Amino acid sequence: MLEIVRFANFNNRTLGRATYGDHNWYTIERPWLDNRPFVSCIPVGEYEMVRVNSPRFGEDTWEIADVPDRTHVLFHVGNYAHNFEGCIGLGRGIFAHLEGVTNSANAVGEFYRITEGIESMPLVIRQGALIVDGVN
Repeated sequence: MLEIVRFANFNNRTLGRATYGDHNWYTIERPWLDNRPFVSCIPVGEYEMVRVNSPRFGEDTWEIADVPDRTHVLFHVGNYAHNFEGCIGLGRGIFAHLEGVTNSANAVGEFYRITEGIESMPLVIRQGALIVDGVN
């Protein structure tokens, strides 16, 4: 299972932390704008992720299935919220002032390598606090 805990919500971006087993990344998404396609992050909830063949991002791209009123919600490379149209980006760190995520290509590559051969998995997205070394 992949879990994303969203910890920072701004008028132009949403930041979170993704955890899969012992691996952690930061996430960047568009802000919450009532789940409007192409401009909003998706609602907090439980989803199923599946592999799809994306014309833009290639074979075996992770897609979040069954998002209400949405299609083609993918995980792909991008450092800032404006790099996404309702999708989710992964990064190794966070830029100063929480403007975006760092080293997105490395983070996405790592996530895809770790999940190679897996065709589907559950995803949980929730709102919460960022906990670092047991301190929040």
